[in-house]
Amino acid sequence: MLFFIIMMLMPDFRDYYDGLSKPAPPLPRIVLIAIWSFMYLLTGLAAYFAEQSVTGSEPAKSGVFKYYFWQLLLNLFWFPVTFGLRWLLAGLLWTLALLVLAYATYRRLSGVNKTSGYLFIPYLLWLLFLAYYTFGLWAINSGVL
Repeated sequence: MLFFIIMMLMPDFRDYYDGLSKPAPPLPRIVLIAIWSFMYLLTGLAAYFAEQSVTGSEPAKSGVFKYYFWQLLLNLFWFPVTFGLRWLLAGLLWTLALLVLAYATYRRLSGVNKTSGYLFIPYLLWLLFLAYYTFGLWAINSGVL
């Protein structure tokens, strides 16, 4: 829900994204948004299964979810940083930081519940693709390539 509120605060995101030259394969913005939404679903399910598996006190649970919440926060602000502020290079660096945190999250969640780990793998693959795609957006549109 918060993602859609953030999107509403960036009304010219559509024009900006559509005006960018895109690397292969070019993703229409609706596909980009749909994939992000699906990734939120998968990571939410992964967190749910891990939470159901953690026994013990709140500190035990917070240790498992520390990286999850940080990567979720970085994930939430990827769109505004990359397209709202129009900082493609910052978006690339943001993506790389997100990938590192997501991998740390994957390690924690899969240590608690294997299903959680399996549900997190598509998200990691998506972030790898997103790093390539964001690099391509930056390189093509800044004249590097």
